[in-house]
Order: sequence, then structure tokens, then C-alpha cells
Amino acid sequence: MKKFLFTCLLALIATTTFAAVRVDDKPDCFVFEHQNAKVYYVVLGSFSSLKEAKRFNYYAPDGLECNIYSARVKGKVVYRCSCNVFKSATTAHECAREIQKCYGINAWVWASNGLAKCVHRETGLSGEPLPIYPK
Repeated sequence: MKKFLFTCLLALIATTTFAAVRVDDKPDCFVFEHQNAKVYYVVLGSFSSLKEAKRFNYYAPDGLECNIYSARVKGKVVYRCSCNVFKSATTAHECAREIQKCYGINAWVWASNGLAKCVHRETGLSGEPLPIYPK
């Protein structure tokens, strides 16, 4: 079942188009073309330190590799482990429900105005860095 879900997610990613432009000569630095548009992150965990977020990410189930984003909540910086980024709230909520159903992780959706600051990029099973721009 997990392999089937993972295959479906890969197929969805492969057929989805997105609009991103390069900001500078750094190959990993992209900005969504509508900077102030809502972006929806599927979050698996939120932590008060980067060390805790990296530890969570290290022990996450296979297929749920996460990029780590920083956010300011009530004046404090938190680190959120996010496995997917979407342009659509509906798609993000569907993904969160599937993760809860298949992995038992209480995933939730974080709505952000524009892209959040990525502080740690993870690589997927293919060895390529996970995308930081919405699908």
C-alpha cells in the first residue's frame, strides 16, 4: 500500500506543472512567480530548534523526506518539517489526509503568503533535492 501511494504521489508530481524563476546564479534558489500568492505546506512536525527538526526528519518513514522551513510564531522562530508544497489548499489537505491515513502522522496544512524560508533541503529517494516551490 505504501509503495502504491508513493508511486501515485510521484506520478502526480511528474504530471504537475509549476511556475518558478531563478533568482540568481544559485541553482537551488527559486521564487514563485506570484510572490504574495498563498502557498500551502503539508507539515509533519513543528519544532523550537533546528536540531530537533533535523532529528525528526532523520527518523521519518521512507518516502516522507522533508525540507525544513523557518517561521515566526508569536515572536519566536519555529522550524517546520514539510514534505510537500502546493498552490491549492484542497490538494494540500488531500495529501495531509493520505499521510495521516497511511503513516499515522498527524500532518497539517500551513498556509503561507509566498514561499517560506527554507533552512534545510533534503534529498529524495532519487538523490535529487526536494522541490521548494509549489505544485
